[in-house]
This record gives sequence, C-alpha cells and structure tokens, in this order.
Amino acid sequence: MSNPTLSRRGFVAAAGTTLASTALTTMPFGARAQGAAPKALVDLAGAAAKKPPVVWSESSDTAAIAKVIAAFNKTWPDIKVEFIRDTGGGTLAAKVVQESQAGGTPAAVLTGDQSQFAVLDQRSLLVRPDWAALGVAPASVVSPFMVPTTSAIGVIVWNKQKVSEADRPKNLNDLLNPRWTGKAGAWLRTPVYVSMAHLMGEAEVRAHLQKFVSMQPKLYDSTYRLAQEIGTGEIEVGYGLTHSTLPVMAAGAPVEFAFTDPVGISTLYTCCVAKSANPEGAQVLAAWLAGREGADAYEAATGRGNPRVEGSNAAKLVAGRKLSEYPLTDYPTFLRLLADYNKIMSARGAAR
Repeated sequence: MSNPTLSRRGFVAAAGTTLASTALTTMPFGARAQGAAPKALVDLAGAAAKKPPVVWSESSDTAAIAKVIAAFNKTWPDIKVEFIRDTGGGTLAAKVVQESQAGGTPAAVLTGDQSQFAVLDQRSLLVRPDWAALGVAPASVVSPFMVPTTSAIGVIVWNKQKVSEADRPKNLNDLLNPRWTGKAGAWLRTPVYVSMAHLMGEAEVRAHLQKFVSMQPKLYDSTYRLAQEIGTGEIEVGYGLTHSTLPVMAAGAPVEFAFTDPVGISTLYTCCVAKSANPEGAQVLAAWLAGREGADAYEAATGRGNPRVEGSNAAKLVAGRKLSEYPLTDYPTFLRLLADYNKIMSARGAAR
C-alpha cells in the first residue's frame, strides 16, 4: 500500500478474507486434497482420530476460535477439537505445569508468547516435532518446539474527528509532543516496544517510554479498550495493535491507524503438550495453523494475521515495510528488555 494510513474500507478489504476464498488457495495440504498432505502428517492424523479431542487453549474469543476449528475440520474432519479460553493468555504455561504435577491431563495445544513455552520446553513438557516433515514452510521452522501462528502488529491509532491527518502522529516519538499530554494511551504490557528496540535501539525506546509515562497517558490492560476509548474520544491518540483496532473501525467509530517505520511486531507461537490426551492431533492442528489455510482462517476469525505466511492478508499489509522483532536466538535480550520496559510502564499503572 502506498498510503501509510489504512482507511476503514481499506482495512476491511484487506483483512476480510472469507473461508470460502481460502479453500481455493494453493497450499501444501488443504481441503481440496488431504491426500496431498505429507505422509508424516497423515499418519499423525490417523492416530489422532482414535483419541480424545484435542484441547486447544489461548486468549482469543471462544466464538472466534470456533470458526477456526470449523475451518480445520473441513480439512481434518476426524480430529475433534475443543477450546478452553485463557483470558489474557498469561497463565497457559502455569496451568500445564500444575496439571502435569497433579497427574492430570493438560491442554494439548497452546497459542501464546515464547517466554511461557520456553519454560515448558525446559521441563520436557513439549513435543519436538519434525516441522518440515509435517509440511511447515521453511520460513516458519524457527524453533524445535513451536511454530509462529500470528503476530500483534503495532500501529499509531487516532480519533480522526479530533485529530487531522496533518496533525496526527507519524511515528512513535511523535506521541511525545506536549500537545498529547493527558490525551494519549498505550498498552500496559510492552512486547511490541521490545520488538521496536531491535531496530530503533534499546536506549531510544527506553527513553521514549520514560518520557511517555511522564505525560499522564492512559495505560490499558487491553488494547481493545485502548481502541474503544480512542473511538469515543476519551483519549485522542495512542500506540495500539491492528487486530484490536479492527472491531472499533468496523463498528463505525471515527478511528484510523497507520504503520510506524519500522513496524514493531510481536509473534505468538503454537506448541504441543507431550502429556496431553492427543499429542498427535495437536501436531496436526499446529502444522495447519502455520500454513496458508490455517493462517487465513485464523485471521478471518480473530483479526490477527501471520506475516510470515506468504500470500496471507497480514503479509500483504506489511509488504515492503521493515519489520522489527528480536529473533528467537536473541531470546535473553527479549526477556531482559521486557522486564525493563514493563517496569517503566507499571510505575504509571493501568487506567481505571
């Protein structure tokens, strides 16, 4: 897109992929020809069909994930999937550890942040599939125990009735303009700010946050609420995420967003729990989510896409832009900065 500002119509056109069109897309394995799937995947699916349902847990709305599961079952109808929502997504790993220690049966599939799953892998609680043998594209084979599923994409958001195109912030540091004192907002958690530090620099992002919290911003525990309050005019501008801005735009609120340069993204991954009731089915679902069919179905249902999957809506939205995120090989830096930046934001506290 040549225009960095994404209008309401442009966003819906770009992000509103339907499952019907998805089914016509060329993919390594899909609804048109399950027989074209890799043998290793077919073998896992055969074993999974004889076992209890795959239990999938993550933070998305239950109704949205029901649509994703329905799309998955068009390709793999014999694998039953049940969903348990983990609101906020912050207790996925803790629940698996607790249930495993108690001799229970934990969820089979988890979708969330890398920090939680690294802990589970260190405890030998995760399956380490041969992702390539399961048909996962090379760009998504980034870890032995998890695959990228979706990304939170950071954007500047503003109320277009209160802020003109000429006056709206063009980049992250424009939010530090004194005119936004008491009128700006952001997410209380900082994973996307950490991602921005990869290309902007640790010190620059730290200085930005320190200055930002001194300007009496409203900090939210949910980026959905951030977008809603920009829409109502409670605040005028903010640093938000594409997927949580979509519902507000679709509802007709006077909200617009634009990408920064670079674009900070924070990837969520999917892993498979070894001691679950159906680890075979878990691997089939994880591989499907990492492919084009799964990526499009997930994005159509939740608004969150996977820019790593070639041809997906998310990939098209950020095409030609510099994406900023620490690689998994630099995980210690990610953890250090996340703790550092979260501390700065938490000193301000969440909006009431």
